[in-house]
Amino acid sequence: MKVGIIGAGAMGSLFASHLVDGGAEVWAFDQWREHINAIEKRGLIVKRTGSERAIRMKATADASAAGPCDAVLVMVKYHQTVPAMRASAPMIGPHSTIITLQNGLGNVENIASAYPANRVVFGLTTLTCEMLGPGKIEASYSNRGETYLWPADRRPNEAIAPFCAHLNAGGINAALAPDIELRIWKKLIVNCCLNTMCAITGLSVGKLIEQPSCWPLLDGVADEISAVAIAKRIPLEREIARDFLRHVAEEARAHYPSMLIDVRRRCQTEVDCLNGAVLREAGRLGIPAPYNQALYSTIRVIESTYAERSA
Repeated sequence: MKVGIIGAGAMGSLFASHLVDGGAEVWAFDQWREHINAIEKRGLIVKRTGSERAIRMKATADASAAGPCDAVLVMVKYHQTVPAMRASAPMIGPHSTIITLQNGLGNVENIASAYPANRVVFGLTTLTCEMLGPGKIEASYSNRGETYLWPADRRPNEAIAPFCAHLNAGGINAALAPDIELRIWKKLIVNCCLNTMCAITGLSVGKLIEQPSCWPLLDGVADEISAVAIAKRIPLEREIARDFLRHVAEEARAHYPSMLIDVRRRCQTEVDCLNGAVLREAGRLGIPAPYNQALYSTIRVIESTYAERSA
């Protein structure tokens, strides 16, 4: 199976490495030329549990070098999706399946608007990874994690089974999940709470949740998301939402979420597809969401004042 990776950042590179290990022909596409050059020169260096290894794969900053793929995996940030889909056009043939494991809500719609004739598969992963530098990543998990997928049109898709098979052979637990929307909304709670609050406070997940004063705010955000999900007939009850948040927070104590890294680098965050997406859905349904509004507005203030902040 020929798989293109659109966006070879930390997570895109991580999945590329597992797909290579699983026997797929992988083309990593990214316009960060220093990163691509490093992969071409010495392979992708993957650091995990104290050891390092180099994984050889095809990498390019020119999508036409890869050509049409059986499937492409979109791993760019939410706000990068539309331009990335345009730049990767040579990799997407008429029969290519487009797979997204991106955070938040709205990515499927952005992809489908760019390629309405192609099948889209969406899902989520619990794996985490950090970029250490050009051509080098660190996997910040110790087991095989969980990755779930489902066709956006709910119809069988012949590309999903071999894609999952390559991931499983390469060390990732991947499976089809008919309840994917519930799983995505549960992950949305985690991201809207922990990603955003860590970005605001500058703390790791563990340091954040040790502060008793954070929990009324986190629970308020989770409760609002639960209310919106229930209104959409997604069975995410309030207690399930709160329990899931606490479970993941304990598991991810050492993690520094991607939104915190974006703020440290003074980059645009993904708050629009996280708390911002909750606000859009809540507004459409007439559900108040003041906690999500508070976090969304705070991140927006931080983003708009990067230039005024000391290093």
